[in-house]
Amino acid sequence: MTTDKPPAVNSDPLISTGHDSLDAHSAIPKAGHLPAAQIRQMLQQRWGDALLERLHAIGRIAANLGTPAYLVGGSVRDLLQNHPTPDVDLAIEGDVRAVAGACSAELSGVQCTYHPQFGTAILQYPDGFQLDLARCRIEHYPAPAALPEVQPGDIQADLIRRDFTINAMAISLDPENFGDFLDPYGGSEDLQHNLLRVLHPLSFLDDPTRILRGLRFAVRFQLQLETDTRGLLEEALAQDVFARLSGARLWRELKYLLELTDLPAALEKLGAWQLWTLLRPAPLELEALLARIRRGQQEIKWFHCHFSGEKLLGAAVLLTILWRDVPWAEAEKRLHYWPLAEGRHILNDLHRLSEMPVALAKASRPSVVARLWESLSLPGMLALWAEYPETDAITESGRYYLLKQRGLTSPLNGKDLQAMGLAPGPQLGKVLRRLHDARLDGAIKDKETARQWLIRQGILPAIQP
Repeated sequence: MTTDKPPAVNSDPLISTGHDSLDAHSAIPKAGHLPAAQIRQMLQQRWGDALLERLHAIGRIAANLGTPAYLVGGSVRDLLQNHPTPDVDLAIEGDVRAVAGACSAELSGVQCTYHPQFGTAILQYPDGFQLDLARCRIEHYPAPAALPEVQPGDIQADLIRRDFTINAMAISLDPENFGDFLDPYGGSEDLQHNLLRVLHPLSFLDDPTRILRGLRFAVRFQLQLETDTRGLLEEALAQDVFARLSGARLWRELKYLLELTDLPAALEKLGAWQLWTLLRPAPLELEALLARIRRGQQEIKWFHCHFSGEKLLGAAVLLTILWRDVPWAEAEKRLHYWPLAEGRHILNDLHRLSEMPVALAKASRPSVVARLWESLSLPGMLALWAEYPETDAITESGRYYLLKQRGLTSPLNGKDLQAMGLAPGPQLGKVLRRLHDARLDGAIKDKETARQWLIRQGILPAIQP
């Protein structure tokens, strides 16, 4: 699923909704200004005949079951903007399982995965394409920042529960009305005017994660907060709304933020929206910090290019960069709150990074340099490189360690040494470490040169059987 997709937590449908904050009883969804023929043409031109046929088929199957189907949310938003759409999301006014099962039965090669706990299903096509189906629903928040209570609803209820007007649009897939455009809250108009607008006054209080999702939307689509929405943001922050969130929910949204390609722009907006304290105290030298973030992103790309099969949490790299100039306790406080498995390594790196440049400069042998790099986690290494130009000696040393030194092993292992007469135990481990250092320093290359080295060091007798 994409990171910009709102999780199933949104507004109470009985709260004011429209552009003019009308009462729900008087707010009548207005017809979209795009005619169905134009929508059908856009679908064909931008998504192609194959996907259009699949949408027609699902619309027909759903209609036969009496459960209308709609293209919704980010899929519609991306269609209107002619942006690539990673996920195609459908809302079903009825039994999702029945629709998904019928599609699997009637459409050649289509497989269905149903998730009863969420009322959702995934249709997987033979070519790898998939469609996400979810039941239209009403959501009510029993308390600010609480998870919502959910019950089935129709398409209008499903749209009103969403986070922003730009995500509250739908396109009918019904055979009789295919292409009918539902835009009850003016999302297409807000897209045209580059505005980000919530659907009701309690939106940010109901679900504070909408604030960070909105920031990501604002960065990705170059949107500005609508005036009333900015006021609602300020009110929510004045009530310390993020303090009501669990660490897991907050970290999920912050991780999505750190994964943005244009993270520097997102961090600038983070400051403009008065949200720095979610990550750290407001930086005194923002441009210098953003420059290090850009370098960190370059190093993450370099790592993935050279070690494509190895896992690296890019967010850990970026957090380490963000926290280099703040008190250690600030980082510790956040890591104890967030469910971040790499937290212990980040704290260790923050302790060591300030000493690394001097220690590397004093290192007299390759093995000493390698041990210094081994004292850092992968994210810590890349975070340190981000402080220097790509051609700096520290960056070059770190890259050399990863590319050349890290993979070197001793020609002799523990079994070899025991076969030579060394007893197992702690002393054997020390000998293996010395052998590894000797390999790094170029003193040994193979088993024979390693054996001769052991003899010279007095670890083995001069004559071996």
